[in-house]
Parts: sequence; structure tokens; C-alpha cells
Amino acid sequence: MLEINKQISKKYQGNPLKLSLELEKLEQNKGLSIFFIDQDYQLIYSTSMRIIEQPSILLSVQPKLNALAKGEYFTGILKDTRLETKFLVLASRLENNEVLVLSTPLAAIGESTAIANKFFLFTGLITIVIGGVAVFLFARSFTKPILQLNDIAQRMSKLDFSKKYAVQSDDEVGQLGKSINSLSDQLDKAIFSLTEANKKLKADIEQERRIDKMRKEFINNVSHELKTPIALIQGYAEGLKLNINEDEENKNYYCDVIMDEASKMNRLVKELLDLSQIESGSFKLDKTAFNLSS
Repeated sequence: MLEINKQISKKYQGNPLKLSLELEKLEQNKGLSIFFIDQDYQLIYSTSMRIIEQPSILLSVQPKLNALAKGEYFTGILKDTRLETKFLVLASRLENNEVLVLSTPLAAIGESTAIANKFFLFTGLITIVIGGVAVFLFARSFTKPILQLNDIAQRMSKLDFSKKYAVQSDDEVGQLGKSINSLSDQLDKAIFSLTEANKKLKADIEQERRIDKMRKEFINNVSHELKTPIALIQGYAEGLKLNINEDEENKNYYCDVIMDEASKMNRLVKELLDLSQIESGSFKLDKTAFNLSS
């Protein structure tokens, strides 16, 4: 109504009949009643005969126009007592001191408002549905890579590094995917190295156990091998000391036995030394060619 008021005020030259066609178009297209009041507050023009038959509105407007200066306007809701209908009224004073009054029934505004409310409700529901679908799709597209990264992380916690994240963007999620892929590769290599080292360590431990077992058996065998010649040497040496056999032949026999057993012990000790050198790696083999068939 304010916009139409400005349009009419600019075009009005004091004769409303020159604007009658345009005023009627505004009345039909905008649903307005338009009329002009002269300086004595008498109706001089109206686009609707109904307005002429509604003096109560003009009487209601008249007291409020007295305080209006040129170019000023007021708005209000006025009631037609004859029709029992309320109107939204905009009145303004023109440059020639005449008054332009625009009015429209509140019922029409109410109907338009009801239609607009239904339209807004309908479009609002559609917007909510479309927005919900859009939010769901956006959230899915945002959470899908995060769920994939979480699945990869869960697999990594179980030492499964076979699955990799397919990087499709260079944003924060893509950079996180690259970091997890790099971490997966490094952990895979590190754990593989640790596994191989663990296998080698187990093999070394098993070898040490076998060597320790062999060493114990060897000590038992050496102890047994040394025990017999030592006992013989000790016994024959005591016999010589006590002169059990006084003849020279028996004494020589005792001495030969002692020397023979001592030689066996000496050979055994040398073999132990050779074995020690073999274990330390300082023993060198004397390799010679020979005829296998002979």
C-alpha cells in the first residue's frame, strides 16, 4: 500500500479522472479501494461505489487527517459500522492538500495470510523432508570414510595390515587416510622384522638348549672316561708304594698300566682342548686329498 501510494502521488496532477484507468487496474489487481478527498473532506473520486456508500470510514479518517502535513501519512484499521467489516486504511496528504485514501478489507488479507500459511507449511514440510534427506546423504558421505578408517584401525589393532584406505580427496580426511596407510605399512614392516627376529631368537635358544644338553652329556661322558683311568692310576700307584709285588716284572707292569692310562687321559685332554678351539672358531682343519675307494 505504501508503494502504491507513492506511485499515485507522483502521477497525480489534481484530476483523478486522468488516472481513472490506472486506478481501476490497481483496484482490480491489488484488491484496493482508492478514493480522493478534497480540502473540505468531501469525496471527489472513488474507484468503487461501495466506498461512496461508506461514510463511516470517511468520518473516521477525517479527525486523523487534520494533523497531517503535506507528504505525511497514517495507517490504521477502521471499521465500517454499516457492513460490520474492518478495513486496513492508509491515508496521505498530497501536495495540493487533497487526501489520498487506500483501503482493503482485513478479510481478504486474512484469506491471503491463511493461504500463505498453508503454502509455507506445505513448502516447509517439503523443505524439511528434502533437507533431512540432504543432511542424511551429506552425513553419510562424511561419516563413511571415517567408518572405513575406524575399520582399518580396528584391523591394525589385530595385526591385520592388508586393508588400505582409498584416498580420493586432499582434505583432512584424505590426509588422515594417507597417514594411516603410511602407519600401516611401517607397522607391517616393523612387525615382520620383529617376527623374523623372534624366529631367529627361538632358533638360537633351541640351539643353545641342544648345546647345553650336549655339554651336560659330554661332561658326564668325560667324567666317566676320566674316572676309570684315574682309579687305575691311583690303585696301581698305591700298589707300587706299598711294594705289593716285589719282583721287577710286576712293577714294570704296574708302571706300564699307569703310563698307558696317563696317556689316555692326556689324549682325552688334548681332544677337549681341540673341541674348545673348534667352539671358539680358532681351530684350523688340516685338509688333505685322499682316495675314497681305497
